[in-house]
Amino acid sequence: MSYQVLARKWRPQTFDAVVGQEPITRTLRNALAANRIAHAYLFAGPRGIGKTTTARLLAKALLCTARQGPEPCGACPACRDLVAGTLVDVIEIDGASNRGIDDIRTLRENVRYAPARGRYKVYIIDEAHQLTKEAFNALLKTLEEPPAHVVFVLATTQPHEMPLTVLSRCQRFDFKPIPPELLSASLERILREEKVPFDPAAIPLLVRSAEGSLRDALSLLDTALAYGGGRLDADSLAHLLGASAPAQVRAFVGALARRDGAVALEAIDRAAREGEDLGVLCRETVEALRRLLLLKVAPRLSPPDLTAAEIEEFRAEAARLSEDELLFVLKGFVEAEGEVRRSPHPRVELEIAAVKAVRRPLPAAIESVLAKVEEAEERLRQMALMGGAPVPPPGPVQESLIPPEPGSRPAPAGPRSAAPPPPAPRPPASPSATLPASAAVPAPHGLDAGWRQVVAEVLRRKPSLGAVLEQSTPVTLAEGTLTVALVGNHFHKELVADRANQELVTQAVQRHIPGAKRIEISMGAAPEAGAQGHPAVQAALSVFEGEVVAVRARTGEGGEGQ
Repeated sequence: MSYQVLARKWRPQTFDAVVGQEPITRTLRNALAANRIAHAYLFAGPRGIGKTTTARLLAKALLCTARQGPEPCGACPACRDLVAGTLVDVIEIDGASNRGIDDIRTLRENVRYAPARGRYKVYIIDEAHQLTKEAFNALLKTLEEPPAHVVFVLATTQPHEMPLTVLSRCQRFDFKPIPPELLSASLERILREEKVPFDPAAIPLLVRSAEGSLRDALSLLDTALAYGGGRLDADSLAHLLGASAPAQVRAFVGALARRDGAVALEAIDRAAREGEDLGVLCRETVEALRRLLLLKVAPRLSPPDLTAAEIEEFRAEAARLSEDELLFVLKGFVEAEGEVRRSPHPRVELEIAAVKAVRRPLPAAIESVLAKVEEAEERLRQMALMGGAPVPPPGPVQESLIPPEPGSRPAPAGPRSAAPPPPAPRPPASPSATLPASAAVPAPHGLDAGWRQVVAEVLRRKPSLGAVLEQSTPVTLAEGTLTVALVGNHFHKELVADRANQELVTQAVQRHIPGAKRIEISMGAAPEAGAQGHPAVQAALSVFEGEVVAVRARTGEGGEGQ
């Protein structure tokens, strides 16, 4: 008897044997059990995941003469003829080679004839998206209202290329790629049934190369068994696929983890010299790094496609790297995978990714930079709330030596960019002496203490106003009027100019500063120092311990006058 390839030999013969499509097979089985059969089905999904197989199983169940439940019996003449491919009531049409309007006209003529043996005549149109527009238009009426004995099953890998008028006339089922764990279990079961010796480390290579397709996996398995002389070996399979062996991939990842750039570049050089696909090496590296990250974040996780020894090896590697390092390296190789695929110099792209990985920032350095950035942001937020750069406490202000003219008030203090000279020593006043009405209070330290009590009271009663007053300084007290200098912006000016706020501050001043009846607040601007004096620049210089190298003016932008 001639050899039958594994993909045909292990084609499912029951709905239960279909791998990875349980929602679809369950729906079809329930429909068969309840005799709720649609007139047209659309099976959509990637290649090799069971679309045509499921269509044949549906046809087999519909034509089975001894079926009691949803599954065909497999023993009646109709079931045996369908397996042998001689059942005339199941017509399979290749949409790629029978795509014209004449082929569809012939189909429309044939659907009128009754089935030869069973109750139904089933038309399976594979790769249905390749039918021409005219062929689809000719099929529409028949597809919507076929004879009662006809069931259409359209299978396609490109459902988006089919007309909406066709899609709306079909009951649609979307087949998904088979999950890796189910694909691995199916391959291992088939290898044991076939009594083929195999290396468990080779199964993940087959699964990743098949990309969710059981048919592709079985085709690769056939090729690998022929290459390995009837045995499935991981190294032989990797060489056949043009990929690096799993041990070599782990060695490459280990060099990246140890920051050993020389060993990492030697691994890339070996792969290039031996003719391996560098894109596959990059993809296998991404997969290995993903496993390291999973085992780092979830130590109790056990990937189904790894042996116990491999899991322990991966956990030991993961312990040498922090989560941030793994994320940095993994992201770099994910980006490199696309560059390797598109670039005319794939080796250079892979080498760049490897060097970047071994020169990744130290975790301590990253945390230090993040801490400094957070500190700078906090300082900038505080300065934004206060309206500018923090103002240091001013020194004592010298009293004017020139007495003011009658009826005039002392001018408010100027900018405090430099501390004023200390007050001149004054002779002690006699207990009976009284101050002239026009003289300012000669006790700046006492004035400061009283003003601090005023600010504290305002803070308790109205925190937003108190926060602004914290940036002010009492200047003089003359004729019952307390003059206060405040550095701020227009927001602060509007806040202190509010009538209710003025009344609140005046009452506090009268309680805590003897002789003060009124308050006058003089608004000033922050000292000018150009771009270098900007609060954000000063905060950045302070946090990062840097210096300004050069200041360049913006072109095409005007500054706001002060």
